[in-house]
Amino acid sequence: MDISSIFSSIIDTNASIMQIRNTDNEYSEFQRILDMQMNREKGTLQEDEHAQMREAAEMFESYFLNMMFRQMRSINFNEDGFIPRGNAERIFTEMLDEEISNQAAKQGGFGLADMIYMQMTKQFG
Repeated sequence: MDISSIFSSIIDTNASIMQIRNTDNEYSEFQRILDMQMNREKGTLQEDEHAQMREAAEMFESYFLNMMFRQMRSINFNEDGFIPRGNAERIFTEMLDEEISNQAAKQGGFGLADMIYMQMTKQFG
């Protein structure tokens, strides 16, 4: 009986659970900031609230970019290449994509965060 495939599937499952938890945490933080702003009266935003709205917009753009990278990587053109890919490479790639999407959102990204921030300030500020 070969237990390496069982061990491999356990590692895959644990990595997937960790990725889902990280994504859920990012989304819940974005949702918390958005809910807080929705409950405020128009024109009463403080300076720190503008910073929180900007951060929430960047978090949403980061989440969007991460989902886009994940879908692009799911295509896997060379799955059966010369050197087989392991779990460690898959986990590293997911973490790399997450960090790239975070940094891209903070440095301007596609401009989605800017548009979200402008729309939110127009509506709430």
